[in-house]
This record gives sequence, C-alpha cells and structure tokens, in this order.
Amino acid sequence: MNKEKLWQRSKQRIHFQNEDMDFYFAWILAHQSEGGSALGECLYAASQVKDGDPESWYTAWAEIACRVESQATHALEDGHRVSAREAYLRAFTYHQMAAIFVRPRDQRLRETWQKAQWCFRQAAAQFSPPIEPVQIPFEGKSLPGYFLHGNDGIRKAPTLIMIGGGETCAEELYFWVGPAGVRRGYHVLMVDLPGQGGTPFDGLFFRTDSEAPIKAVVDYALARPEVDADRLGLFGISGGGYMVSRAITFEKRIKACAASAPIIDVHRLATAEIPPALLKAPAFVGDTLIKLAGLQSPLPVIAMEKFCWQAGVSKASEALEMARHARVERIGEIACPVLCMVGEGESEEQMAQVHEFYNALKCPKELRIFTAADGADAHCQVNNLNLMQQVVFDWLDKVLECERAG
Repeated sequence: MNKEKLWQRSKQRIHFQNEDMDFYFAWILAHQSEGGSALGECLYAASQVKDGDPESWYTAWAEIACRVESQATHALEDGHRVSAREAYLRAFTYHQMAAIFVRPRDQRLRETWQKAQWCFRQAAAQFSPPIEPVQIPFEGKSLPGYFLHGNDGIRKAPTLIMIGGGETCAEELYFWVGPAGVRRGYHVLMVDLPGQGGTPFDGLFFRTDSEAPIKAVVDYALARPEVDADRLGLFGISGGGYMVSRAITFEKRIKACAASAPIIDVHRLATAEIPPALLKAPAFVGDTLIKLAGLQSPLPVIAMEKFCWQAGVSKASEALEMARHARVERIGEIACPVLCMVGEGESEEQMAQVHEFYNALKCPKELRIFTAADGADAHCQVNNLNLMQQVVFDWLDKVLECERAG
C-alpha cells in the first residue's frame, strides 16, 4: 500500500507532493465556484504548510479561517449582509478543512467542527430566502441537514436529496449542488447520514444498511408540501455512492439516482491496495503495521483513525470487518433511472466496480467517464464541479421531465 496516500483519487498534482494533502487542496479550491474559497487566501495558506505535516496544515487553515470569520463578523455588524454571507462561507471552508487531519481524540476536532458549522449557519441566515436548517427524526435521534428552496415555496418542484461521503458534511454539500440546483428550479435537501459530519459526536455511526436512514430522509422530504413526489432525485458522492446505490434497491419512491461513483463492495475497495499476505494475517498484525506506517507518513493513519471513529469502532481490523457487510446486491431489481459517473483518475478497483454496477442494471441507465481533458478526472469531479453539476442536472431534467429553468 502506498504509504503516502490512503486511496487513489487523482492523477494530477496541483501543489503538494503528498497526494492526500494535494487532493484536499484541490477540494478547497473547488469551493471557489460557489464562493466558498478565494484563490489568494488559499495560495497563502498553502504556502504556510509544510508538505505532509498535519500540524502545519491545521495551523495554516485555522489561522486564515479565523481571519476571514472576523471579516464576516465586522461586515455583519456594519449591515453589509452580502459581504458577511460571502466571508462566512469562506470561513466555513477553511475551518472545515483545518480539521481534516485532526485526530478524533484531539479536542480541536470538535471545536473546529463547531466553528465551521456556526460560520455556515451564519451565512445561511443571510440568504433570501434563508437556507433552512432541518432535523430529520431517525431512531430516536435526528439527522441534520439543510433545505434550499428552488422557487417561491408555493408551487411543487423537483427535489434533489444530496448525500455526501466519509469526509463531507451537510454544510459542505452546498458547494457541490446547492446553488446549482436552485438556479435550475430544484429544491435541494442536503443531509448527514449516521457517521457523517458531526453525527459521531451524537453517537450516530456509519452503518452498512444505508437504506434505513435514507428511508427516513425520503419520508421527511415527501412530507414537505413543496416537494413533488413524482420528481424526487437522489445523488451520492464518494462513500455516498455506496449509500445511494444500495438504498435504491429498497427505496422505490426515488425517481432518479446519480452516483459519483457507484460502490458495490466497500471491503473490496478498501483493501484493493493492501498486500494479500497482510489481509490474511491475524487482525492484530495489521493493526500494528498501520501504527508503524504512521511513523513514516501520518496522514493515512489519521484518516484510518477518523474512519474508525465514524464507524464506532476502535481498530482498523474492526472497521474492515464491518466493511465486509457493505455490499450492494439485487442490482437488477433497481427500477429508477440511474446515472453512473466516475473520473479516470480514480483507482482501478473503483473503475471496475462502476462498470460491474452499470452492467448489472436493467433499468434506464447512463455512464459518464470524466477524463483529464474534461478537467474532471479526479475523485467525484472535485476538479470541475461546474461540469459535474451540468451533467447531473441536465440528466435529471431529462429523466424527470422537468421544465428547464432560466
């Protein structure tokens, strides 16, 4: 397994030699398209980071987050709501990304997460209409999210439910599809499922039966009077590609589903780059070797620690054992149209699973492979969110027979 990265997500290099750090930098830059980052701020913060060093990464992004948050607060105090909204959105991104390499037991993780969420909610209140925070009941607790209105709220409209991956949060999904959906007349419901965002702090952890929480989300969406039940879409990115692909084998109220990229076997994907001999070794051997690998490059180890925390387990071996049950079966029973997307910069195993899923579908389906020439070949098209949005919503317009907005 490459000690410098956890999984293959891009073949392009932007700034850092460390591949994980470079990918997250591309992710931060991607937020520019909807006002979630500024090039000059990003380049300055990156210049303060020691390549591959998680502590310097935290310090650089936390400092610029606090600086921009202060600008937002002063703007709001002076009555400049637009400027405040824009600065709070950027401060959210920088706080969120400051935490990406913070270990779960470090108190700064929760503190930074709370700062990020607060900044986003400050920004949300300055929109017209405001972005609406929601709490979706689920098994005695609640799934946090946001509802963006695609029209005046009087007429029913097509609605897209957006599900992120293991490293996203509902707030961050705004930059993936929020304004893009609203511009096209779609309501957008962005939700954290168990294990995502801040839910582990509340005792909600990853689960393999994603159809259960997604059912609760669909129940909530269809209870809203402005949601058109005949035009309800579902979109998942990264780990959300598994969650939505599995859910639609059970959930028949979804009328169209997009995934970037579909995952049908999480264990296969997670272990594709691990030597077979290590996989066959006793669990304690693998756990020990992962700790030793952290002496050479801490970032993949931190990522594994956070995954374990989100899954509610303490060891990598326990997380991998849980992943054995994360599979998509009965693919041929999926009835709604499905859009499968993947970038050619993804791993061979990810690409193989996309084709396996697509070939097993018997419903109306489309496959889009993004290339380097598209500028969208990285994981979940993070290097070209505008193109991804165009492909997803143009497809939804077609299969849901939506009237074109704008």
